[in-house]
Amino acid sequence: MENVCITGMGVVSSLGNDSSELFANLKEGKCAFKEFPEWRDYNGLSSFVGAPAQEYDASGLPRNVRRSMSPMSEMAYLATVDALKDAGLDISRNGTGEEGLFRTNNLKTSLMIGSTSGSPIFLEKYYEKMIKNGGPKGQLSTSFFKIMNHSVAANVALAIGYSGPLIAASSACSSSTQAVVMALQMIRAGIYDVCVVGGADELHHSSVSVFDVVKASSNNYNDNPLDIPGPFDRDRDGLVVSEGAGIIVLESERHVKARGGKVYAHVSGGSFMCDGIHMSQPQSEEMAQTMNLALKDAGQSISEVDYVNAHATSTKVGDIQEIKAIASLGGRADMGVSSLKGHLGHSLAACGAVEIISIIEMMKNKTLIANRNVKNIMEEAEGVNVLTENVEKSIKTVLSNNFAFGGMNTSVIINNLM
Repeated sequence: MENVCITGMGVVSSLGNDSSELFANLKEGKCAFKEFPEWRDYNGLSSFVGAPAQEYDASGLPRNVRRSMSPMSEMAYLATVDALKDAGLDISRNGTGEEGLFRTNNLKTSLMIGSTSGSPIFLEKYYEKMIKNGGPKGQLSTSFFKIMNHSVAANVALAIGYSGPLIAASSACSSSTQAVVMALQMIRAGIYDVCVVGGADELHHSSVSVFDVVKASSNNYNDNPLDIPGPFDRDRDGLVVSEGAGIIVLESERHVKARGGKVYAHVSGGSFMCDGIHMSQPQSEEMAQTMNLALKDAGQSISEVDYVNAHATSTKVGDIQEIKAIASLGGRADMGVSSLKGHLGHSLAACGAVEIISIIEMMKNKTLIANRNVKNIMEEAEGVNVLTENVEKSIKTVLSNNFAFGGMNTSVIINNLM
């Protein structure tokens, strides 16, 4: 079976816009949470904390490309360019007169970039104008291009001059991990040689309100965001929404060897499935099944896993269900478990790819990043090695989880080759 390699990475996040900066801030235990006082004006909203992306510059894009972009498309574009450069693959921008991405090499490629929805910023503006004017009067011709569900994928394709198969994986918080698993399956099947995959989302009060109305967002620390309890803490009170983009280049081992490219790691297994039980209540048995299927796909056992990158978002129910699922698998006593969302916040469709990029940096630097701000580990985690301090160790195999509303469960297995 064809090995699938990670050969390039690009990221825009709340704690850094390249993988090295991101890792350094994670290792230091930094947190991106901040209060948004203006959110207090929204009737019924009780959570006023978010984790914005660090400042980025997309001004180099031509106007004819940028005018159809929202912030999440801009972030995805920048991360895609960085990932392709990191992989050593040819890129060019549309409108320059040069050949587009991969056209000169006639590669079998795919672009798979997901988002939770179209731009929430421009969705609000679009419908505000529709209601105010009683119809489409005053709408810009580019408005819809920012709010369609495949806006991010389509805008990135336009910006880099890509012509080829385009997939917009839109499964909320599991989007980019689902894209990784789909790419794994398609490269193995010989359909593609190269897949550029990931996800992006932008921070907006409407995204926060989605979690607020189901009592899943943090609202007890609005005046002290840095004190919000981390994942698996006994006193956790909910998640913090973030934003960003994570893009990964996946290639068949045969292809990357032929061109003499570098390899960070193998994506050796993966699984995604819907539990079909409840729209918002996670199910530990189905989570465990997804993890087991990913391990089976990789031809590995839980005893080989050094670290589990948990999806855990600091919600009351979600963290319990995931830790039960992880505990049910068994594994070695030293198998570390942590979630990065206590540092970064929850970047929705981007989180899976951003976390895989963080995992690669952990492997490179031989350091497991601990959960942030966990003072009292919840009792349901008894017997599980929930990390409260960073651990220096060689990391060979990682299991990474991401889950989403609608009963979506995704897991991938990453094997270190460095």
